[in-house]
Amino acid sequence: MAYLEGRLRENIVSPENEHTGYVLEIEVDISALQDSEELVNQEVAVTGNLEFIDYPERGKILVFRVTSAAEVEEETEETG
Repeated sequence: MAYLEGRLRENIVSPENEHTGYVLEIEVDISALQDSEELVNQEVAVTGNLEFIDYPERGKILVFRVTSAAEVEEETEETG
């Protein structure tokens, strides 16, 4: 079983009502990626590892250290 820690947000609404209504936000480290700015504010699929980083001010924080990421392309429905 995986252990995740992050900020839980609720009342997420999708137009298709295909959502649980909750999102768990976790901090990610994308420093290993080139051109990572192109992915900001996009829906992405990421791979990597979870690890704790001990920050001087914040203490131990669970971070997902990303090793690869790609933008998720929306599927378009063909009409015809």
